[in-house]
Amino acid sequence: MDEPDLLWRTAHEQAIHALIVRVGWAIDHSDLADLANCLHPDVVFVRPDGQALQGPQAVCDAYAQRQPDRMTRHLLSNVHLVWTSPDRVQSKATVLLWTGRLSDDKTAAGRPADPVQKLGEHLDVWAFEAGRWALLRRQSEFVFFR
Repeated sequence: MDEPDLLWRTAHEQAIHALIVRVGWAIDHSDLADLANCLHPDVVFVRPDGQALQGPQAVCDAYAQRQPDRMTRHLLSNVHLVWTSPDRVQSKATVLLWTGRLSDDKTAAGRPADPVQKLGEHLDVWAFEAGRWALLRRQSEFVFFR
């Protein structure tokens, strides 16, 4: 791969990494407008329980319906990208999901976490269309809980 190709590929991979984090941040902070901006019009989200959400509106509606007191933080790491074509990339990311309650008192150490925390994976497909990357498919599954 020559240098211009390497620079192009690196820039696009950094954009996808940023989007993986941005989707997690949007979910954690209930920024559904930003979440929708990261999603492809034909997005399919498959949740750990197997429920498939089709389209940005269905994905955003599902997150809008969660308990208002629920607080989440998605720690995303170990991202692995595989190019399947010039405009499609598959990614795998490890997710450590912490949950808690907004109604719990916030101290200098933070809020108490729920007793069960989960380690999982996002298996994503990213599509490059109209000059930008968007999440086309996400399959989430849990690997461990504690």
